Amino acid sequence: MNDAPGIGEETKRRVRQIAEEIGYVPDRAALRLRTGRTQAISLAFAIYRDDQLGQLISSIAAALDSTPYQVGIAPMVSNERALEPIRQVVEGRLADAVIFNETLIDDPRVEYLLERGFPFATHGRDSLAHLHPYFDYDNHTFGRKAVGVLHKRGRHHVALLGPRLQYNYGTHTFVGASEAAVERGLFFEPISGAYSNSNLSELQSAARQFVADRPECDGFICSSSHATLAIASALEEAGRVVGRDADIIAKGSRVTLSMIRPAILVIEEDVGRAAEFLTQAVLQAIQSPNRPPMQYLEQPDFSLYD
Repeated sequence: MNDAPGIGEETKRRVRQIAEEIGYVPDRAALRLRTGRTQAISLAFAIYRDDQLGQLISSIAAALDSTPYQVGIAPMVSNERALEPIRQVVEGRLADAVIFNETLIDDPRVEYLLERGFPFATHGRDSLAHLHPYFDYDNHTFGRKAVGVLHKRGRHHVALLGPRLQYNYGTHTFVGASEAAVERGLFFEPISGAYSNSNLSELQSAARQFVADRPECDGFICSSSHATLAIASALEEAGRVVGRDADIIAKGSRVTLSMIRPAILVIEEDVGRAAEFLTQAVLQAIQSPNRPPMQYLEQPDFSLYD
């Protein structure tokens, strides 16, 4: 015997209502067809060995935990194909918005998303940053103040193991440090052969080579914990003592670096704050696209070393 007409549809409606009340979405493809939204945020992050990337991803996932949205990963496997995962998300309607990092000065991903009116936020700035949501760390100030701290500690030859200059934050770090070095009459140079987000073997090799070739270098600025540990290890292998023969000032985790090498000078970057802000910024871009984009520039805290 068949069910009475309409009972099946009413049951389905009630099940959908309960599922939505508790935040459960059993079929995102069906949700997209019904509402035009997926209730997913895609993270199109570059894949490399970075001591803070995992924390950033997990913190964004935690920030979204109290919302109906879930995290999807659309990894960027190379700089040359940076636009590919973004295009797949947009054209396939795989998410309602994207968050990505490693911003270039003139970033094709930003131009692509702005042209299509697709919600997004960036971890870092670009030349069109005034038009979209972002959270960034003031790397220009970090570079300037890092040189100032080294100068106060009597260092005269400063080296930078920072990001690639094609990235906006790499340029900011380099320009800030080099300006401050010129103003103080210090010798300044970047370390070649590796970057702050290179793999560990490349970092170790570049650090060893530089320390061997530049025994006069007595001040180092590092933009990641891995780069910092590579420099510290190279100095120790050369018989030099961190804090006595040379100083290292690093952007990274104070808990981690100070535990391993207490003499390292550490400037924290608040990854949790970045994740929380980016989450709120991208949700606003989805829900209130006509409001001014949320933007924040975190200032490095040098109060321990002023």
